[in-house]
Amino acid sequence: MADKITVKRGKKGQVTVFIIIGIVLLAGIVIYFLIAQRTGITIPKPTISEPETYIEKCARDAASDAIDIMLPQGGWINPPHYRTYKNDTIQFLCYTPLYYTTCTNQEPMYIEHLENEITTAVNEKVDRCFSELKSGLTDEGYSVSMGSMNISTYLSTGIVRININRRFSMTRNQETRSFDKFKAVFNSPLYKLGVTALEIANQEAKYCNFEYVGFMLLYPEFSIDKKFTGSGTNATKFYFIKDVYSGKQLNIAIRSCAFPEGF
Repeated sequence: MADKITVKRGKKGQVTVFIIIGIVLLAGIVIYFLIAQRTGITIPKPTISEPETYIEKCARDAASDAIDIMLPQGGWINPPHYRTYKNDTIQFLCYTPLYYTTCTNQEPMYIEHLENEITTAVNEKVDRCFSELKSGLTDEGYSVSMGSMNISTYLSTGIVRININRRFSMTRNQETRSFDKFKAVFNSPLYKLGVTALEIANQEAKYCNFEYVGFMLLYPEFSIDKKFTGSGTNATKFYFIKDVYSGKQLNIAIRSCAFPEGF
């Protein structure tokens, strides 16, 4: 009987040791990532041996950077027709040079414009990433070939999708890996912000006004502010459209039904 009790206790002791080891390992992993975040230690990134992941990250980062530039500027990287507000160059989305007259929507295909703007901004950076990928693989003994590249961007509710079509093959030791499609998908409120901006422009073009307070009551996921600046030829309305969940904000400028100076 004593021998049986000893065996049972021995098994329980072994289980306890394994549990303690598991807890220590888990705690070590958690502490590592906490220290990495606080001290700036670099967490390993996708390597060139993972072409799809490498290009996906490149495209995602390039698109995110482009969107951060576009949002405060009305949806343009380089606004062609803008008014400045607190150092931001904000593109006119609806404009008329006349007095007492409703504005004309300057970009009726606004969502398509946003997609094209991202594509243009991403194209050069992604091409550079492919060149860096090819160079790195060549240094590691690969033979690399790649064809021409085509990039397209698609916006939908909460999502930005970058599609990259390019033939890419890497060969080493008689083993070849080939790719022809790459993609990057990430969360963004850009589509919803763009649809709201387009609605504001359409309402201003029709009624000289957009009832933003009532809109926020119907769509509480948005916080919209409206500012009037200037007079006469410089009279401008600015709308600041914020997605309350992400904090991302799209700014647009409007000149509609303006009055001459002195009114």
